Amino acid sequence: MTTQKGLIMHAGEISNLAQAQSLGEFHLDQDCLFVSGESCLLGHGIKHRFNLPIANTDYLVNELKAQLQAHQDDSENVIAFGVLPFCKYQTAQFIIPKQVAKWDKSVFSQWLNTQTADTTHQDNQLTEIRYLQDRAHFEQTVSEAKHLFDKGLLEKIVLSKQVELGFEHPINGKHVLNQLLTQSQSGYHFAFPTEHDSVLMGVSPELLLRKQDETVTSNPLAGSIPRDPCSKVEAQRRSALFNSKKDRYEHAVVIDDMRQLLEPVCDNLSIPAEPSLLHTATMWHLSTVISGHLKDPNTHILDLANQLHPTPALCGKPTKPAYQHILDLEGHGRDLFSGIIGWCDQHGNGEWVVVIRCGELKAHVAKLFAGAGIVAASDPSSEWLETEAKLKTMLNALSVQQAYTQFNK
Repeated sequence: MTTQKGLIMHAGEISNLAQAQSLGEFHLDQDCLFVSGESCLLGHGIKHRFNLPIANTDYLVNELKAQLQAHQDDSENVIAFGVLPFCKYQTAQFIIPKQVAKWDKSVFSQWLNTQTADTTHQDNQLTEIRYLQDRAHFEQTVSEAKHLFDKGLLEKIVLSKQVELGFEHPINGKHVLNQLLTQSQSGYHFAFPTEHDSVLMGVSPELLLRKQDETVTSNPLAGSIPRDPCSKVEAQRRSALFNSKKDRYEHAVVIDDMRQLLEPVCDNLSIPAEPSLLHTATMWHLSTVISGHLKDPNTHILDLANQLHPTPALCGKPTKPAYQHILDLEGHGRDLFSGIIGWCDQHGNGEWVVVIRCGELKAHVAKLFAGAGIVAASDPSSEWLETEAKLKTMLNALSVQQAYTQFNK
């Protein structure tokens, strides 16, 4: 059972729906959620909210440790949930919850489903679509990026778009989260109440870093193709992606960068010779699972995660010039999109994933985000279509995929 001091319950301790319901309701404006595999980490309430700059990793880690120590009380299981923005000159948001519980994913899903079933769900009409980067703008940026490759200034850059969807009624966030859990069985589900009275939620397929004592794991993704309901076409697309020189090169760029960053801190680093295929509800990705044994088991997860972030999978290579060109080409800041989200404890363990396949929900508006890795062989039109496919995760959860398609005809 839970205590008022924030005791973590191990998976299975809350083993049935009746026990889950005894904890009350899930409140999107004050509860944090991070789902990994079949395990659900849930933070109830906000004990302490704080911001930290991320430009200096040593400062970030030391201040975070101090905050966790200050709010530890007599609990050994104090945890901070957090989200780091894409821009290194902005600040990360952290929340130390009043209580923390670890549940089976199936139990949390049932618990949330009962809450959404008890509310009257009404169709929420899509009234407006506003692109912060429309198709012409996006395709022009891809063409401009290809000129940078021709000049030898970059090997890869990740370009993105943001779109704001306006609705007739306030968005039922719990219903959207329930849809994400139902429609996307794999991936890392998350929900985080931001300081701007919005909720950042989604289901990321990409693990930046997991640390448990001396063991670290990462699962970078780069190279994608949309899924298809026809099994024959699906097989053709899997084969096309795996054998695509363009996508294999895009993936190799990311893996090489991860190797350079992790090899110095690991005495044993395992990286498969070639990628595998990973699927979500809407996409296929080239995927490589990297694992390592840390030389120093006391290394804090954000010591590494903040150095890895942003990876070439979200930014480009070389990272610094790619980062600057992103700011120039996109014309809008990404804020929390393509940042990293996760949690860490007072021992420096934790789990962080990239902020993709997600949206920021506030009142009547959902702001969605999607990006694509651009290399010399990229086609501007194809890359736009890839970003459209990546939006489907949130469009389906918002129940507006068909309306969105009609709006854009």
